[in-house]
Parts: sequence; structure tokens; C-alpha cells
Amino acid sequence: MAGSHIERFERWRSRQAGHLAHLVQLVLDEVVPELEAAGLQRHANYAGNLSRSVSSTTIALQRRSGLLWPTVEIEFPLRRKPLLGLTFAMLPETCYRFGEAGLEAISRLDANAVEGDVAFSLCKRDGRNYDCDFGYGYFSLCPTRRIRAEVDALKLRLPWLIEVLNAGIPADWMALPRACPAGQYARVSVRSPRLDGPAK
Repeated sequence: MAGSHIERFERWRSRQAGHLAHLVQLVLDEVVPELEAAGLQRHANYAGNLSRSVSSTTIALQRRSGLLWPTVEIEFPLRRKPLLGLTFAMLPETCYRFGEAGLEAISRLDANAVEGDVAFSLCKRDGRNYDCDFGYGYFSLCPTRRIRAEVDALKLRLPWLIEVLNAGIPADWMALPRACPAGQYARVSVRSPRLDGPAK
């Protein structure tokens, strides 16, 4: 019983309870609609519908138009913590994945968010806070209030994210090394090794 990655997510979601279930529902009710209003959609065949390419704990949205496809992945942890990370990228027509023969070219229809050129994590960036997780991983005295505040913090950054996706990733961001801050609310999470050429 495999089904599409959307169906796998729904089966995973149905098994969740407590604070994680509450966080997932808030994201589906308040975050996903804002991304959909910006033209991104959930596609049943995202990343070729391969379970090894997109986790059952991931909500993936993509706008399939233009030279570069804006792509967003919202991923929850497998360990049932009320926590999420958001990864975004602009996928070119040809993406790359490590296979048996090394780095192999694939269609962006088969690619996930980190198989393009550069992928970024959305971060809080409050002062010197480079935290790219929304939610909490250990303990909270007021979990419901904390989750509400974390979702609100994520929503506050969505207009900025959508503006970046609409305008395109700035060229200077594409040259940044991994883990380097990018813009107001992002950090480089994955950089394709093909951009830097063969190792010397």
C-alpha cells in the first residue's frame, strides 16, 4: 500500500496525536493555504513519487511554470516532536542526484528541493538567532501557546519567502557556501557539488 506521497503523508498524519498533531493541523490550515494562494500546489507525483526522495512526513508544494520552479518542503520529524523545518529552492530543468555512478542528471519532475543547485532553510533570524526549526524539540511549560507562537513566527516570514520565490533567488545567494546566512530569513542548507567543479 504505497500510493502517492500525499497519501503517505495523510496516513502518517492520521497516526499522530497530541502536540505534533496540533502543529500539523495548524500548518495545513494556516501555512499551506498562503503558499497555495501564491501559486504553489501539492502534486501527487512530486519528486517522481519516490519514497526515498520525499518523506512521508513532508508537505511538498511546487509551482510548475517558468524557467525555474519554486519549490517548498515542510518536513516534520519522525520522532513525534512538535517541530518542523522549511526548505525552499528554485529547480532548473535538469537537477542532480547521487546514484551508483556518482552525480547523475535527472528531470526536475523527479527531483526534490535539495536536488537542484542550491537549497535554503527558512530561519527565524531574530537578532543572532539562526534557528531554522519552528516548534520545540524537548519541553515547553505552555506547549499549546508555544506552538501557536511558533506557527505565527513562521507565518510572519511567508510574505518574505513568497517574494523571494516570485522574484527568483538572488545571484549572490547562489555563490554562498553551505550554512551561510542568505537574505533576511534564510540560510544555505544544501549546495550542489557540481557548482564548485571537481575536487582538486
